Amino acid sequence: MKSHSIRSSTISARTNMSYYLVEYFTMILIALGVVGITAGSHNIGLPLYKLNPMHWVIYFAILFRKPSISTTVILSFALPFTSLLMTGHPMVFKSLIMSVELSIYGIMFISVIKYFQITLGVAFVISQITGRIVYYGLKYIFIKFKLIDSMFISTSVYLQMVVFCALGIALFLINKKNIARKQKT
Repeated sequence: MKSHSIRSSTISARTNMSYYLVEYFTMILIALGVVGITAGSHNIGLPLYKLNPMHWVIYFAILFRKPSISTTVILSFALPFTSLLMTGHPMVFKSLIMSVELSIYGIMFISVIKYFQITLGVAFVISQITGRIVYYGLKYIFIKFKLIDSMFISTSVYLQMVVFCALGIALFLINKKNIARKQKT
């Protein structure tokens, strides 16, 4: 009886480990794809990076894949650092700031929905506000200590608000469609 229990837990641990490895690998592939598209846009003079594609990836990955928080953090660090390795941008300290910001988006979004049972829209707003506060706080510190050479706000606030609204609406519509699809089955 005891040996069956040990064998069962060993199989469960292996399955659990392989699940996370597949999740991590999937998130890294997503990061490579997004960074490739964004890097390609630089070559044709289209500044797609101003539309915050990494933000979109974090939220869509959560909505479609429902990853664990650790997988979301892996993706959050993979996106900027993959871009850095492929294109040389953003610079190391900017990549670090962006990784922390993206991690906060994911952690807050997942946690607020899961643990506080708050709607997707409210979770999105809370995660965005928290992530932006941390991002601009870190950016201010890094500029002050001359670790990055950048303007404090480099993308217009107007464009940031447009992208925020577009992302929020897209998440709402996709979530609404997913709910309708689940109710049909």
